[in-house]
This record gives sequence, C-alpha cells and structure tokens, in this order.
Amino acid sequence: MAGWGASEARPELIPQQLERFRQLIEDRTGIYYPDYRRDALQRALAARLIRSGAADWGDYYRRLVACAGGGDEFRQLLRHITISETAFFRVPSQFEALRSVVVPAIIAQRGTGTLSIWSAGCSTGEEPYSIAITLAEMGTALRGWQVRILATDVSAEAVERARRGCYQERALRGVPAGRLGRYFCRRPDGYELRPDVRERVAFEEFNLAYPRYPRPAGDGWDIIFCRNVTMYFRPETARQVVARFRDVLRPGGFLVLSPTESLCSICDDFETIEAAGAFIHVKPPLLPALAEQRRTGSPARPAAPAPASRGLNHRAALTLSPTARAVGPNEDEACSRAIAAVAADDWEQAEQALGPFAGEARSVRPRLLLAWLSAMRGEAELATELCQELLARDPLLGPAHYALGLVASRAGDLDESAEHFGKAVYSDDGLVPAYYHLGVTQCSRRDLAAARGAFRGALRALDRGAAGWLDYAEGLSADHWRRACAQRLAGLAGSE
Repeated sequence: MAGWGASEARPELIPQQLERFRQLIEDRTGIYYPDYRRDALQRALAARLIRSGAADWGDYYRRLVACAGGGDEFRQLLRHITISETAFFRVPSQFEALRSVVVPAIIAQRGTGTLSIWSAGCSTGEEPYSIAITLAEMGTALRGWQVRILATDVSAEAVERARRGCYQERALRGVPAGRLGRYFCRRPDGYELRPDVRERVAFEEFNLAYPRYPRPAGDGWDIIFCRNVTMYFRPETARQVVARFRDVLRPGGFLVLSPTESLCSICDDFETIEAAGAFIHVKPPLLPALAEQRRTGSPARPAAPAPASRGLNHRAALTLSPTARAVGPNEDEACSRAIAAVAADDWEQAEQALGPFAGEARSVRPRLLLAWLSAMRGEAELATELCQELLARDPLLGPAHYALGLVASRAGDLDESAEHFGKAVYSDDGLVPAYYHLGVTQCSRRDLAAARGAFRGALRALDRGAAGWLDYAEGLSADHWRRACAQRLAGLAGSE
C-alpha cells in the first residue's frame, strides 16, 4: 500500500494509535495536543503518512521512532504541527521596554561588557531580528559593548528560513517606512534584511524539551525572550521550561513572555516589573535602577475560585433565545471544574472539562469559556470558530469579543484587538479583564487617554462588585486586578 494517492482509502487511526503519536511528540518536543485538537493532529499525521510512503500507521510510527535526534521525517511532521506565523515588532511595548528600560538598567549596573540575549522559540526570525534592530537604534548607548543574540527553534525549516532573512509584507506590517528603508532591501517577492542586521543574530536548532539549555560564558543570559511558546505545553512542562530559563539567566536577568502568558503565574522565582507598558519578569535580585518599577505583590491564588456567575451580563442574556438560555446537564459543574483548574494552573484539565460542550449550540457559558481558554493558549482557529458561531446568534456576548481581542493581540494586530476589547466592554461593562487588556493595547497604540479610560473602567466595575467576569479572572482575585489597574494608572499619571 506504499505510495497511496490522496483519494485512496487509508486505515483508520484508532485512539490507541493516536495516543502513541501524541505521546511521542510530547516526549520529544514538549508540545501537547489536548483531546479537542485530536482532529488537527490526525490531519497532520495523515498528510505525512501519504508523503512518507509508509505502508500503514504502524510503519509510520516505527519510522518516527527510528529518527535519531528527530530525523528528517520527524522534522517534516513538526512543520505540519507547529505554527510559524509571527511578525516584526509584535507587541511593540516589549521592544520599547527593551530599549528604554531593560538595556539601560544593565548598562547602568555593569558599565560595559557583553550583552547576551536568547530568543527561544524564534520561529522564522522576526523576533530576534526585531531585537537586533532595537539595539542598533540605541546608537552610542551600547558603545564598547559586545552584543550576542542567539535565536533557536525546534523547527529546522523555520531556522533555515530565519537565516535567509527574507519576508513577505504581512510579516512587516508593524514596521514603519523609515525602518523598512534602513534595515530592509526591497525584492520582487517581498523584503530582505540587510546583511549587517542578519549578521547580528546566530541561529541554531534547539528543542526546549532538552534538559540542558545553552548558556553563554560568564554568569548567564542577560535577557531571554520566549513568547507564545509555553502555552503549547502542559502546565507542569511550562513550569520546567521557565525553571530552566531561571537557571541559565544571570542574577538580575530578564525573562520576556507574551502579554497573556505574563498574567499567568508559572513560576514564583521571578519578580515582575512594569516597563513602557509591558510586564517583564526579573530573576532576583532586582537591579537598583529598576527598584521604582517593581509591581506590587499579588495575593496568592486562591485554593478554590469564588463562586462563578455566568459570563453574560443582563443585556446579553436578554437577547438569547429560550433554547440558548437553557442550561444543559452538568454545564455549571463543568464550568466550575474548569475555573478551578485554571486557578491551579492546570489549563489542560480546564479544557478537558469543557470539551464535551464544544459542539453544543445551546451551551453558551461552557463554549464562551472554551473560546477564552483557546485564545489564552494561542489556539486561534478554535477560539475564532467558537466566537463567530456565538456572535452570529448574539452580537452582544462580551466574553466572545474579549476572546477575539486576545486572538488579535497574539497576532500583533493592535487595531483589531482594541476594536474587539472595546466591543467586549460595551457589551458587558463589568468585564474587568477586557478593560485591562484594552488599556494595555491602547498603551501599545500610544493612545494614553484611551488607556487611562480603560483602566478606570475596570476599577469602576470592581467598585460596583461586578461578578460576571469571574469566569475569566484566571484564578486571580479582584484585589490582584485592582492593584494591576491602579499601578498601570500610576504609570500613566505623568501623561495627563
């Protein structure tokens, strides 16, 4: 049966076989496929089964197992199951924090030396090249410093594409015309980075599932970027990865995660500062220049979440049909289990609790929660599909707009994320996290007046004792959100 055509029947992949493939991928890469993504995994496996010429599923599994150190076929499979979509200067506030706060603090502490930065999970190179451009624009501030930027990814194909430094316009949508002219050469099919920028970054294939992480000479890395990576791991795997980052960071070193990941406490061994509208994690001790920017301590996550009300406000509930308002069997129990699991940082368990309701049109609350969970974990396709179906029936479902805002934020589309977060708080004026993320987004868009309005809106909702947002509180208390918003406003006070 080797060499099947695309239209020929293939043997069914039974659950036990799928589990073997899923476990093999997780063991080698840390990437975990929850049950609700089994169809996507099966499609990727089927595509590679055909291309590889394997006789059946057992033959294909043996080929993968035989791939020493990953091997070519395993790399080809990774290309199908990993997402390489990214963009230059995604989340601009983080690069502004690098330029205006993080690197100056290192310079003030050490005077001169080597600045070592690791971009872990670099995909096709947009992130490390954005770092290189940011540092180049610091001019004489880094005179006398040696700068080392290492960029790694589990995908050999992504690393090779990154080395070439050629990009389509979509990847450059966040780059102003001035930067394009200085750092890129126009080509018929897109843009190519100038050689002097490419030479500043060293690319290597590296798997974050490996126990030994690269470490530069000296005390360790000054800065590690690892954005939109840990969300693909089980919570315990994510904690191991962050612990290994901590071990290879120098004292006072910085860890930069995605904005959504930075709200989730996956390691207690870091302090968190707010710089230029971004949250940055610091391995103690905090450098003296940053003492003023330490975030107020967050209360510990509760052992059990506060009783959760529905994620719909009164306006949204009134527009639902009687059938949609009907509560299916065990829905509230499933939602409570999911919320408790999120509070315990067990996102996998939360998804499993909600999975049975994914296809139930009348199960509004579980599907809203699942859409939000998917958005938080970077599962843009599922989150978008769920939200579009829900909003087609009721355009005033605030949590659905909130989830779409998170999807857009991860994609680096600040305008779209601001639009959805705005619709979320319009539809549900008690949705505290949506107000918060709207404020963060407006900071990145440099609309500071709108940012202040969003953070104040969150505080007003908290003062009113709004409860419908607790489904989306991430297991964090109202006091935590109040302090976060108050600190954001304090940071914006000088811009009144």
